[in-house]
Amino acid sequence: MSERDGMIEIVNPVLRGMYPDPSWMWDGRSEHVAIVNSSFELVPGLPIHMSDDLAHWRLVGPAVDEDMARRLLLRFVLDSGGLYAPTLRRIAGRYVIVCTVARLDFEAAAQAGVDPAVLGAVRASQGNFVLEADALEGPWRGPYWVVGAEGIDPDVFEDVDGAVYWTQTRPAKHARWRGQTEVWTQRIDPATWRLCTAHDADGDYGKTVIWSGYGVEAVWAEGPHLYRLGDWVYLMTAEGGTSFDHSEMIMRASAPDGLGSAMAATLERMRASDVRTRAPRADERSVVGCRVRLFHPDSKNPFLTHRHLGTGERVQCVGHADLLHHPRLGWWAACLGSRETPTAGHGALSFLGRETFVAPVDWQRDPARWSLDDGDVGVRDDDPGWPVLAGGAGRLAQTLRVDAADGRPHDMRMGPCEACAVIDARAPFDASRDDVVTVRMDGGVVYRRMPEDRCVVLCPSQGTVHMRQDGRHALHVTTDGGVSVRWALDEGDGRRMGAATVPDGTSRQVMLVFVGGEVRMVMADEATQAWRARPIDVVDVAALSTEWSGGFVGCLIGVDG
Repeated sequence: MSERDGMIEIVNPVLRGMYPDPSWMWDGRSEHVAIVNSSFELVPGLPIHMSDDLAHWRLVGPAVDEDMARRLLLRFVLDSGGLYAPTLRRIAGRYVIVCTVARLDFEAAAQAGVDPAVLGAVRASQGNFVLEADALEGPWRGPYWVVGAEGIDPDVFEDVDGAVYWTQTRPAKHARWRGQTEVWTQRIDPATWRLCTAHDADGDYGKTVIWSGYGVEAVWAEGPHLYRLGDWVYLMTAEGGTSFDHSEMIMRASAPDGLGSAMAATLERMRASDVRTRAPRADERSVVGCRVRLFHPDSKNPFLTHRHLGTGERVQCVGHADLLHHPRLGWWAACLGSRETPTAGHGALSFLGRETFVAPVDWQRDPARWSLDDGDVGVRDDDPGWPVLAGGAGRLAQTLRVDAADGRPHDMRMGPCEACAVIDARAPFDASRDDVVTVRMDGGVVYRRMPEDRCVVLCPSQGTVHMRQDGRHALHVTTDGGVSVRWALDEGDGRRMGAATVPDGTSRQVMLVFVGGEVRMVMADEATQAWRARPIDVVDVAALSTEWSGGFVGCLIGVDG
């Protein structure tokens, strides 16, 4: 990634390896973009990166260190549990991350002696919490458990009138089909991080359902975010699940006097129109009616997806986006996507997990709106319109060159950017230099995210290298002084094992070459020679793919610590 001739070259994914669920913001204090990602059971967690030009990113630190991880009970989460879908914002003069700790084993935590009051707060908040800090580098305070929160993927939004809203998704209380979810919002007090009741909020209701999916049988409206542009509040959600049907939808509501006033006006219109909207609960409201509703969708939804490109597309599962306005480079979207690895015998598989991609965005509106009754009804001059991917491609570019002065895209290449990563496991990973993590209850091993699906791992002369998908799917390769290599592959419901002897007269340097869904054990002096070296053993590791193992994470490369 480089800047030359007044152009910025961006290569997607900008964060490679398991960096899912991106949320970002422009930080006016540092004049940088800051982005945070889900980290599940990894510690340190919720990594924060910063960039000025969207091409060059540096890790400034995690929001969750080991002490915070203990307070968040990460030791007790199950595979593919832990920290889900954070949102990063600046609220009431502070940096704020809202997030969910999911799949917590409460019985194990109780047996380990966790304070019952803490477990009670976690249950009452369904694992939803707030972290806050005075600087992005930390230290981060919390967690503040949001009692009364329901579901996952929280968002926090400060409106023009100073009201702060907590928004997230939950299973629909009166679901009309399997997998239907609903997005609800409620005012929250940023001084205490308590959800406001009808009395606290000066007439605002408590929980209000604001969305239940784009269409009939629309499932899993997730990752909601609220934004204000002029008189409109936009709601953006992922939909279709975080797999091959993933997509991004956007809706908006006219709210010139604030979201709370718009919700109240919508409820009044419903009463005046004798519209009967079934509230999820007696103390809740819904502004999603058949004929009257608060948010109206973009007719061109989804505005971001790869699901229409077919299973042969290299980048799949595109969605879970967040919008950002850079004062110099304009509007952009960050989203997740999964690079699929072609394999010889299993089709395309995903080993890297979900990664972070970026794309430039334009706001466009139709030049006129037509109806049979009124003809050309015109469009307001102050109407921001709707987001579309800039450049006319309608999909994520793998390489794009944008003007460094204003972010306008010039050259966009759609083909995959093949790269090879070299991971040196001969010395302990350096936490000051690498994004080094551990996995809950997996003591003695430190890991790095596997950044490419063409990867060379330089093994220590004696020790074990681990390629981990989750607690039940992992490859363990042990070298013994360059004399022998032993391996064991955990495949969920069983284990395969093998061993090989290093041929006489060869290098004693053992390397693992990961390519095409296989791990080849080779002997070579240089990593660049590893691709051509004859393997002494080959292991099919399809079981380490997301498709075979299930779950939400990508592979990690680890060494015994």
